[in-house]
Amino acid sequence: MIIMDILNANQSDPVLATGDTRIERLLSIMMSQGIGSVVIKDRENPAYGIVTERSIISAMAKFGPGMFTQTARTLMTSPAPTCRPDDSIRQAMQSMTQLRTRHLLVTSGAVLHGLVSIGDLVKFRIRDTELENSVLRDLAGARMLGAGSQG
Repeated sequence: MIIMDILNANQSDPVLATGDTRIERLLSIMMSQGIGSVVIKDRENPAYGIVTERSIISAMAKFGPGMFTQTARTLMTSPAPTCRPDDSIRQAMQSMTQLRTRHLLVTSGAVLHGLVSIGDLVKFRIRDTELENSVLRDLAGARMLGAGSQG
């Protein structure tokens, strides 16, 4: 299974904001939509950036209450960690582990295809494992039936 399979199944576009969006607004967006990150894109930054729950917590430690007056451009990780649409789930999970991140933008060059989270990847890995186990159980059952009829 590849990353594009996850994007096709999710069928939801990442939430975008500009670099001048205030953190207070980003928090409101994240809470209302139940998401853990917002993708940042504007003319002043050729690469995509990302503001995550983790970057907001870091900003709280750094700026204290003044964090709410900061903008996405100040806090975002840029360039954002990425993967390709044809990467395997295993490759994406390895990237997340190495980069210590929970979100990857799915890009081809400058084209943003979507966003995957660690939760997305785990869900699909579990589904694949359950399917594999089911097939193996069916094969084992068929072999046992075949062996029983030969005796």
